[in-house]
Amino acid sequence: MSDGLLDDATLAKVEEVLQGACGLTLASSLRRSLEPALARAALTRQLSEAAFLRQLLIREPTAVEAFIEHAVIGETYFFRHPEHLRALASRAKAHQGGPFHVWSAGCASGEEPYSIAMALMSAGLGNGGRFRVLATDVSGRALQRAKAGMYSPWSLRRIEPDLEKRFLVPHPGASGNDTQHSVSPEVVRTVDFRRHNLATDAVPSLGFHAIFCRNVLIYFTPELVRAVLSRLVSALAPGGLLFVSPAEVPLTNEMGLETLDVDGTPVLRVPLEQPWSGGESATGAPPRRDAPAAFTAAALNRQTPVPGSLRLSPRRPTPAPMPAFVARPSTPAPVPDAPRAQAATPAARAAKDAGLLTRALEAAHAGHFEEAEALAREAARALSPEAYLLLAMVAESRNDLDAAVEAVRKALYLEPQLALGHATLVALYSRLDRREDAERARQNALRALDGLDDEHPLRGVETTMTAGGLRQALAPRPSQMGWQGAR
Repeated sequence: MSDGLLDDATLAKVEEVLQGACGLTLASSLRRSLEPALARAALTRQLSEAAFLRQLLIREPTAVEAFIEHAVIGETYFFRHPEHLRALASRAKAHQGGPFHVWSAGCASGEEPYSIAMALMSAGLGNGGRFRVLATDVSGRALQRAKAGMYSPWSLRRIEPDLEKRFLVPHPGASGNDTQHSVSPEVVRTVDFRRHNLATDAVPSLGFHAIFCRNVLIYFTPELVRAVLSRLVSALAPGGLLFVSPAEVPLTNEMGLETLDVDGTPVLRVPLEQPWSGGESATGAPPRRDAPAAFTAAALNRQTPVPGSLRLSPRRPTPAPMPAFVARPSTPAPVPDAPRAQAATPAARAAKDAGLLTRALEAAHAGHFEEAEALAREAARALSPEAYLLLAMVAESRNDLDAAVEAVRKALYLEPQLALGHATLVALYSRLDRREDAERARQNALRALDGLDDEHPLRGVETTMTAGGLRQALAPRPSQMGWQGAR
């Protein structure tokens, strides 16, 4: 806060409010990111930070909602995990019957559901209403951005030029600002946005052929993970696909799902009567199925409306949703006094650096690259490897690959075992067609992962990657060209 940092005990109470409202929990290294979120929420409510904190701690509903809008930040971009989109397109092309229905759960600012729609249209499903995408998020602010469908170059940093040309419309920015891109009307028409809280709400519908819920479960408690997964599985039709991030795949164990190998990437599937061969490993090995669990046939729930024209007979009642969030009664616990200013301890300096990186990342998301670069450079003065990784991402978004490589090298000078730094060089060298350097960087990244458990979180700008997820991403795969694979 402006007159001093929140102490750890108060931050823990703030996190309890966030967890009660939408299930979100943060690693201790990320808890300090709640401070700038609280300051921004107070500003939107036209309250002092101390006054807003008092309202938040007694769980005043409008204060809680305002805080969620600023605390739930989705880092995303177009065509993230393209191997998932390849598997989805393959499954959709084999689909027979009514429209192919996809749910993007936790869609943030919309890049994921629009990427899903673009992938399906590129696969030839763009005519005659052959698919629909439902996109949901707990944040109304994020949904407003998604519905607007306007994006900065930061969100486009992984999309291929031909897809950008086909599905995005450029809008030159004002003097000194980067060009913005809007999603084409043909894509927008295929996506429906709706507010939905995964932690407290029943599923919006049933009979989905695929559900994307990526980089969401890792922020939930183990108990909430199981509850949310059971509802997601119940919302899938037999043979439906569940896409989670590589770091979240172990969380789905014992959910009665099959695991397919698609181009070296695990894809989860509700068991079906007739096999689908949408790109499984060439070995012909059967899909791995978890030990039977109560959710193996959960997709036969059919008391919630089924999307589109699908109509299946009910087999058993829909599980009761978790109780909705209700404000506490008007006998609140004592609220601590506003924290006093503290001396600039090492912990306080570290928190300040983390705040600079958070602000820099937000500026980059908004397309304000000069501001993002300035903030990241200020954070880099404290010799932060993450700051240099962010500078590399900004440079890459401007297509200055040499500057991006130089920034990553500085990060690795400060932290030679920074696995995500070496992995970033793999992508950059590949784009520069420096294949030997890319392979050397890949080997360095794998060496940096030696001895780390698969669940070990990795240092970096994007904090959702684990050691196991990165090992999987670095595994050698067949030669591919573009998101659709070899052509």
